[in-house]
Amino acid sequence: MKRLLISILIFGASFNVQSWWDDGHRKVCELALENISIEKRMEIQDLIGKDSDWCVWADTIKRKRPETRPWHYVNLARNDFTYSSTDCPEQGCIVSALEEHIAIYKDKTNKKWRRTEALKFIGHFIGDIHQPLHVGDIGHYGGNRQYVTLYDGTKTNIHELWDGIIPAYALQLDFKPINIDLYSPQEKQLTHEQRIQFWVQEAREKLYQPSFGYRDETKVFDQDYMIENISVVYLQIILAAARLQKLLEEI
Repeated sequence: MKRLLISILIFGASFNVQSWWDDGHRKVCELALENISIEKRMEIQDLIGKDSDWCVWADTIKRKRPETRPWHYVNLARNDFTYSSTDCPEQGCIVSALEEHIAIYKDKTNKKWRRTEALKFIGHFIGDIHQPLHVGDIGHYGGNRQYVTLYDGTKTNIHELWDGIIPAYALQLDFKPINIDLYSPQEKQLTHEQRIQFWVQEAREKLYQPSFGYRDETKVFDQDYMIENISVVYLQIILAAARLQKLLEEI
């Protein structure tokens, strides 16, 4: 794997900073539907039809529906790893938005367009919650103002690095499905609400790993950094896909 990652870095990747929230989100939903039951796939396809961008849609509507912007993330106090409802502001956050849209999707008495929108939000937000910078610190703007210089001289910020650049490399790998019940058996005992909070805590712990470089002005973003974190992004994508699959099967 390491040799493959090195070759990907050396020969480069065709990417732009939209990769995570476009191609990355597409990959999460593609993997989820590949491994879902036929009955549930038919139910989903009845709502989204042939729309291959259903997991990207939530980003495309931010300008027309600015009230949805806060739904893509949650901010916690620095060094806090446990989500509390007080962390979610009045306008909502990714935790409350996921809970709300799960409830909308589950209620089959709702109009089709409402359940379709809810499904699109669910698919997108599960992708977002697995990008650790969507569970950053209060006042740190998701890392958008933590500027970094990469090994090849590229100047960016740590949010774009994790939203676009690293995923562009990771997406060249061959993705294999993961059984979330085997990988994370403790989740089977949790309610949907508890599970979402578990994902927040997990993302926070990854964000604060020294290898991540979050809020670390001394961090060197060299090739070793890229190689290590391409593997992290790969794992986050397959985890998001497996969790989305399981959630959709349940609701």
